[in-house]
Amino acid sequence: MKKHSRLASWLILGLYVLQLGGAIALGHYVLQGEVTFLGGLAVAVLMLFVATRLRGLNNIIHECSHATFSENRADNTTIGRICASLLFNSFDSYRHEHLSHHAHLGDYEQDLDLQGIEDLGLHDPLSPSVVARHLTTPLLLRHLPYYLSLNLSSRDGRFFQIFQFVLVAFVTFVTAVAPLTGLLMMIVPFVFIFTTLNYWADCMDHAGLVPTDDELDGSRNILAPRAVRWLFFPRNDCFHLVHHLFPHVPARHLETSHTALLDDELYLSRANAVRKPRETEGVGDGMTITPAE
Repeated sequence: MKKHSRLASWLILGLYVLQLGGAIALGHYVLQGEVTFLGGLAVAVLMLFVATRLRGLNNIIHECSHATFSENRADNTTIGRICASLLFNSFDSYRHEHLSHHAHLGDYEQDLDLQGIEDLGLHDPLSPSVVARHLTTPLLLRHLPYYLSLNLSSRDGRFFQIFQFVLVAFVTFVTAVAPLTGLLMMIVPFVFIFTTLNYWADCMDHAGLVPTDDELDGSRNILAPRAVRWLFFPRNDCFHLVHHLFPHVPARHLETSHTALLDDELYLSRANAVRKPRETEGVGDGMTITPAE
């Protein structure tokens, strides 16, 4: 399936950076005015929006790690490293860990993605108490030691390491000059909201499903309305089961692939694949199907 052209890939990256910078600038403007309820609400919405754009950059890193974002293989590495630098991470380290996730889904000894969050219990069967625990874990900040990890090493190259230090200096400068802007529009969205969204996304993707020997049972699609998907699941991140079944399919084609899979009886029988699984005689015997939403 066709990937983005080189031009489109760089334009998409630029659009996310523009949205991110624009939201921060607008937040700064609002914060300069009088304190009002509507102003506070606008800042809160912008903080959430900033975090969702950070997730968009993170999902571009994910696509680049599979070399499915740009048709130019070298651009996947370069764009991945730029996005990783903006998130104070290493693309090369991410790619190494994430590919182990696909090769050994749910195996805590070899799945390096889930290995680091084993203590958070994504493997626990879902029940009301477990769901409540997953919902409250970020609110109690218990997820931070697992999800807030900065990698300022030179693994991606000295240029990107220097870029990260410049970015740290920029955030520090903004916070010193405009404390509310730095704190509310940069630090809080990155440290708290972005990490919370990432934890909840991991829960929606895999909680109660791993470990499993069958790739069809290890991940979950979230078939939310398109507007919700655009905001909270950028880059078709909601079709996680489809991605695990076909990791080399570009994200832009995941929805189309999901639609094509609806003709498959085995896929239709899984509640982690569709909203209303079809009961098919002999399909899924002995399996525990977990609801997709």
